[in-house]
Amino acid sequence: MNNYKFRIIRITPSPIRSETINVGILVIGPSGPDIRLIENEKKIKAITTCYGLENLEKARVQIETMLNLGADIEQVSHFFQGSFCLSTPGTFTAYNELEYEAKINELNRMYISPEKSTKTSKVSQKRIITELKDKFESNGLMGKSIQDIYQHKVVQGYPLSESEGLYAELLLKNGIYHLTETLDLRGQNNRQKMGDSAFKAVTMDAAKSKWEEEVKTFVVYAADSHQEKSNFKQLNLISSYADNMYNLLSDEDMSQYYNHMFVAAGKSLDFH
Repeated sequence: MNNYKFRIIRITPSPIRSETINVGILVIGPSGPDIRLIENEKKIKAITTCYGLENLEKARVQIETMLNLGADIEQVSHFFQGSFCLSTPGTFTAYNELEYEAKINELNRMYISPEKSTKTSKVSQKRIITELKDKFESNGLMGKSIQDIYQHKVVQGYPLSESEGLYAELLLKNGIYHLTETLDLRGQNNRQKMGDSAFKAVTMDAAKSKWEEEVKTFVVYAADSHQEKSNFKQLNLISSYADNMYNLLSDEDMSQYYNHMFVAAGKSLDFH
């Protein structure tokens, strides 16, 4: 197990306006510094037109160079004279690269990624988990609490390892466990998608460690046919941990998935 220290990277582009935003994460570990920055400048452009991704990349190179030359965090912060600052330190642990990427993804969601709009999205872009829950609920198979798993219902958020923050997205038990994780690959942020994939892989690995042969793991993902090729790395990573994978945008795939889940719940239905 490796220990890591991290700090949130913040910028204040204009000393007059003094508006500060989180733009990245600096992690210090056994192999040295790892700097992750936002890939879309919309968040920056919301407060200034005088700063962009090129400025961020230049700062990243400078930070990395200074740290590799032996500078400490305080010296790095002082170098940027307030326009670039680092948060107080935090820590996390990870056993392997998958867990490491999952932790980075969690930090990114918590501190960096802009909060999503509350506006209603198009049906085609609905969260995958919502579409699956709607289907199960309309057929009387969606539980209202995790205790309903003992009634052969599909439940959401079943704890696998609360200390690690790992919960099954959807879980059904009838003889053995049937776990479903979801993955939306329709976005453009490849680093975000890789982080999501790593977190799903860690979750399924935890389920297999917990229940061994008594669990089947499934991934329902969303990607157009042309996107599947561009998302090969993410799909290849997660396929090692999933017993089956189904594309939400494929009627054939989803027919197979729903038939499996309904049969597992003791309710056989045909989907066309």
